[in-house]
Amino acid sequence: DEIKKKLDELAEQNNYEEFDRYIELFIKANKLRLDYIINEAHAFIQEQAAKYPRESIVLSFSGGKDSTVTADLAVKALSDASLVHIFGDTTLEFPMTTEYAMRYRENNPKAIFKVAKNREQNFYSVCEDIGPPARMMRWCCSMFKTGPITRVLNSLYRDKNILTFYGIRKVNQ
Repeated sequence: DEIKKKLDELAEQNNYEEFDRYIELFIKANKLRLDYIINEAHAFIQEQAAKYPRESIVLSFSGGKDSTVTADLAVKALSDASLVHIFGDTTLEFPMTTEYAMRYRENNPKAIFKVAKNREQNFYSVCEDIGPPARMMRWCCSMFKTGPITRVLNSLYRDKNILTFYGIRKVNQ
């Protein structure tokens, strides 16, 4: 509360001049590296996508920054704004994540955007019935993530082979 009060008191003194200046310098200093990484990603996406018909390419979209970047890279690499995006709504999404996914959908009207969601069961009710998910009993992913996504994929592609791009961050250990 004290910090919020102090921030409110000093709000008029806060501006983005220094921040914007440093961001501009940061972008300039890293432009070559970023361009290299983008070109490398585009080449990989194009190489993999060449093995599949365009209608068999799917973007897994969680509404997070990793899947957003992956979607942007794939759409630009393939020059195709109408790629299929599948949003896996686990029913445990933060409201802001769902709002962002719907905003993304509105801002990308050419994208084919499907929502995969378990509409038959409630996560908390299942927890009451069989207990919470655990390391040895990981029922939640199959019931609320992979199951609904698989149903959407089966309804769209049946027995066809597809190529899916996932935005999963690399963790250095």
